[in-house]
Amino acid sequence: MRILNVLRTIVDQLAVYATCLILAPSLIAAQPLHQQLAAYQTPLQAEFSEENALATVAHLQRFWRDNGNAHFNACMDHLAELLKNAGFTDRSHHYQLWIHDTLLTQQQSWQPYEASLRMLEPVDTLMYSLTDTPMALCVGSHATPPEGVRAELVFIDTLNHIAEGALAGKIAYTHRPPSSVFPKAVVTGKAVGIISSYVPELNRPERNRDLVSMGKLPRNREAPVFGFKISRRWQHTLDSLLARERVVVRARVNTAFRPKQVREVTAVIRGTKRPEEVIALVAHVDELGANDNASGSAALLEIALSLKRLIDNGALPLPARSLRFMWVEEIASIRRWRRARPEEFRQVKAALILDMVGQDVRKTGGRFLIEKAPDPSAIWTRPPDAHTAWGKGFMPRSWIRGTYLNDLMIAACESVAQREPWNFAANPFEGGSDHVPFISAGIPAVLAWHFTDQFYHTSGDNLDKVSAAEMRRVAVAVASVALFIANTSEQQAIRLLEWLQERAGRRLENEFHHSHTAIQRASDFEDERQKQIEILNAWRDWYVEAFESVAELPITRKNPRLKARISAAKQRLDRDFKFITQGLHHDRQKAPTH
Repeated sequence: MRILNVLRTIVDQLAVYATCLILAPSLIAAQPLHQQLAAYQTPLQAEFSEENALATVAHLQRFWRDNGNAHFNACMDHLAELLKNAGFTDRSHHYQLWIHDTLLTQQQSWQPYEASLRMLEPVDTLMYSLTDTPMALCVGSHATPPEGVRAELVFIDTLNHIAEGALAGKIAYTHRPPSSVFPKAVVTGKAVGIISSYVPELNRPERNRDLVSMGKLPRNREAPVFGFKISRRWQHTLDSLLARERVVVRARVNTAFRPKQVREVTAVIRGTKRPEEVIALVAHVDELGANDNASGSAALLEIALSLKRLIDNGALPLPARSLRFMWVEEIASIRRWRRARPEEFRQVKAALILDMVGQDVRKTGGRFLIEKAPDPSAIWTRPPDAHTAWGKGFMPRSWIRGTYLNDLMIAACESVAQREPWNFAANPFEGGSDHVPFISAGIPAVLAWHFTDQFYHTSGDNLDKVSAAEMRRVAVAVASVALFIANTSEQQAIRLLEWLQERAGRRLENEFHHSHTAIQRASDFEDERQKQIEILNAWRDWYVEAFESVAELPITRKNPRLKARISAAKQRLDRDFKFITQGLHHDRQKAPTH
């Protein structure tokens, strides 16, 4: 046992020594980078209008923004009008504006006009109306006759089998998501509608008993039915009534389906030296909520307007690379751009996505997060990394490419937090927003968002849950990253490289300790050691690529000092990595037996 203890002591000392080696390159390198980011952030913070951003959120939330419907396109027109009034036009050289419509003849948009759900028996009472609770009507609901549909509720969750036509003339009532019961309730049972009380647990339905969560129906022309979502409070009421007597309701729905025509708005601040190279800043306009994603759309608008004012009054110069601000249909617009204009799409150097950026975290319970471009934490998730309640999404390993962008975004948030308290973190890649099409194309992208929000996709996602100050903080951090990339000099790139070296040191130190613990606890030492070396190898390779990605940043073409520093950083990382992995070889030895 004494031999084993001596070996462990040696390993622990090796770990400390390795950590010192890795962190040595620049313990003070962070400050210059933070100062460079702050040089952009300080004027932006003063110029950003919280009042105007909040007014934009309030305006957008008035509309049900199903992608390509009249309300969605009206919101696009509102954003375009504000940009035009500020001086973005299709005739401008520096401040350009495009409004583009795409007609998708094989798809349909959905437009709600009026809807109500009323209990008739055993008590006559209005349950929901579109005016008071827009979220209560399921997306994809078809119109009823003008007089509505009067029908008895049938609770279907306890039915093991529903015969063909067994629900004809009735409304299926369920605690499950409406789309999940659609096949048996509507296609087989021929129900005229669905009422669902499903509220995801992340929305804390027992605490938020009056919340209604968003629901969707398949856009099935052969089964033109409607759907309503109800709260946990109404669920308890209906369950109690149905246990004793029949329940009859009347649903009135006025909606329309039309060919889908998606309007997209793009504003550009044209670069002076490399205008063809682009930093994309993106927010989708669809969804119904104030935070999701009126706040992202409003914050992006205020970034564009603030930057123009700062440039016009001489507080900031025109960027060397172009800044492209895009208001889009979530994910689909970026995919169409990639297909329609691939050469233009490939000019994007980085993408910054704003989605649910305005949360008042005291009310929502969310936290500001930077969802990183894919790195090894998306596969091997170990503290301090943690997935959100959203959970792991689809991600092939080929998407894992080292990039400066993750750590640069973290530095920008740290810089903001040096001036005012701000609770933020980074989470591994999960997907589900506009960063996915960029990442799948090999373009680095990060998502600025909040989660877990107890009001996500519910009737509670209203203006009172939005913080104008939080929108400003996120906008300032995101915009400073965009400006840093747009204007990078060789010296700035070197500062970023030094920051990446420090971050690489922290990461390898963290991963080494996790690997050391895993090997100590493993029953099969050699098998576990190989697994841990695979993880450490993945992080080393990722940071090597991240170092290399910095070479693309300077506006000037020849950067001999930077290239030499990148080569030296890679060599040092490789040397320190070998030292660590040699230490893992001795992490555990069998104690001698007597």
